[in-house]
Amino acid sequence: MNFFSSNSYIFLPTKNNPKVALCVDNSKLAKNAFKLYNPFSLKAKILKNISSFSFMTLNLFAKLFATTKERSEFVIYLEKLLDQDLVVSLYFATAKDKVVLQLQSKDAKILGYLKYPISKIGLIHIQNEIKAFEILSSNKTVEPYLLSQEYMGKPFLFLKELDGTIDTVSKKDIDNILEKFKKEDTFTIGEHPRIKQIKEHCQKNDMQEYISKIDEICEKSTLKYSLVYEHGDFAPWNILKVKEEYIPFDFEYFVEDGLEYLDMIKYYYQIGILLENKEEEELYRFVKEKVDIVEFKELFELYLIKEIVRKKEENESLEFEKNMIRTMEKI
Repeated sequence: MNFFSSNSYIFLPTKNNPKVALCVDNSKLAKNAFKLYNPFSLKAKILKNISSFSFMTLNLFAKLFATTKERSEFVIYLEKLLDQDLVVSLYFATAKDKVVLQLQSKDAKILGYLKYPISKIGLIHIQNEIKAFEILSSNKTVEPYLLSQEYMGKPFLFLKELDGTIDTVSKKDIDNILEKFKKEDTFTIGEHPRIKQIKEHCQKNDMQEYISKIDEICEKSTLKYSLVYEHGDFAPWNILKVKEEYIPFDFEYFVEDGLEYLDMIKYYYQIGILLENKEEEELYRFVKEKVDIVEFKELFELYLIKEIVRKKEENESLEFEKNMIRTMEKI
């Protein structure tokens, strides 16, 4: 599908392998469009700063390097649905499972962000996120979505703009965010609903060796853990600072009956592997230092098993997590 509106676009970081396609018709539209591009690497941040400065201060000249696109059938449909002309900028998910549309009015007002699935996995993710918003907005953990509809038989999700910034978050603030996701019930590892769910997925995917590992952990563990709403992809780039409040978003991997500490482990694991390029043993020690809990090794292994099962179901590479488990056996 084509998701463009009738506007001029710049593709970053490259035209052949873009993360975003940003509308740069004028400086006001460009300023809003660049909110879609939030890189963490220094090189990409420099590229963003130079590009955004050019299109916001030297728009007529910079626009000579832009590409003109025609309005798509999907945008025509959205304009009828929302009863106004739209300017669209695009974010292309790394997993190639969805596209995120930033919808602006012609007078450069951001109306919100729309997620549309472009693969079978993306369809599952969007359906899961719709469920997450319905659950979490009912208890006022997050604000409700603006709209959920179907186009060509696929659901899409339209979300309100949260005007804030993305950056790494302090340990204290992470604790405060995750505290809001806690429920009252506690369970031993062996009786915890999340662990039962992970074992079911292992069984379904013929991964008996991991069921055995989970059973060993259940025998060793002596503590009880809270039932939580599990974000599932808790990472710096999925947390927005709005004024003085940190708000998580992107609930595509949401789990209604989740296990305490898995999100916290995920947060530092993502930093260690994706931002700091740590190898297996160094990564283990890095996450252990950040997540200072009694049964860290047991919880970390459960996290890795959970990731291995998920990646197998989504046809992603499992080798790093498998190597992590082998490394832990030597520590």
